[in-house]
Amino acid sequence: MEKEEKVVVVLLIMALSSLSTAYVFFGSELAGAGQSGERALQYTHESGVGEKVTLDAEVLSKRFTYTGEHLLLDVDFDSEVLSVFIPKNAGAEALNSMIHEGDLISITGTVSEYKGKKEINVEKKEDITLK
Repeated sequence: MEKEEKVVVVLLIMALSSLSTAYVFFGSELAGAGQSGERALQYTHESGVGEKVTLDAEVLSKRFTYTGEHLLLDVDFDSEVLSVFIPKNAGAEALNSMIHEGDLISITGTVSEYKGKKEINVEKKEDITLK
């Protein structure tokens, strides 16, 4: 083998070993990034916009939006009212008939902000269950 070919082989081996090391240490986090199957954290007042969270709460009220037929729930979280937004295409109609004021529910969704207040956006109807 020529000197240049040996250099190329050594560089390829170094690159592959670097990638292998990165995969071992960071592979599981990077492989799941951006997937909806990521693990939800317990919701707290410090939860940030974009975090996938879960919480158990009592339903205080429910109503449909004026436009779009989306369902809005107001739930009691730590003696404060937290809004839960359920889009029409996420089963708002089915959840409306299933959930009643006073019910204790388990919610999984993504933290967002609407008019300066945090709310939880639900992706699918299976993300809300009765307790």
